[in-house]
Amino acid sequence: GSRLIFTYVRQDFIDGTNTYGAEAVYRRFRKRRQVWRSGLVPGRVGDLLADYGWRLVEQAGPSYFRDTYIRPTGRDVAASPLEWT
Repeated sequence: GSRLIFTYVRQDFIDGTNTYGAEAVYRRFRKRRQVWRSGLVPGRVGDLLADYGWRLVEQAGPSYFRDTYIRPTGRDVAASPLEWT
């Protein structure tokens, strides 16, 4: 069987209803350059994948990245709440 791994930016960030304290990032990637054109709602990713015959196995957010990749390095920084996998 096939596997699909992807990252996405949250829809509420894309539409500007929640910038998660990253106003400069929003201005740069949404207002000036419009690099990110669409986003997803974490709680609806499974339904979206099911529409195309896929099944959500795991969804990783900021706490996963912090605990798995950042903390083991001894660094005490936050993971971005904008991008999910």
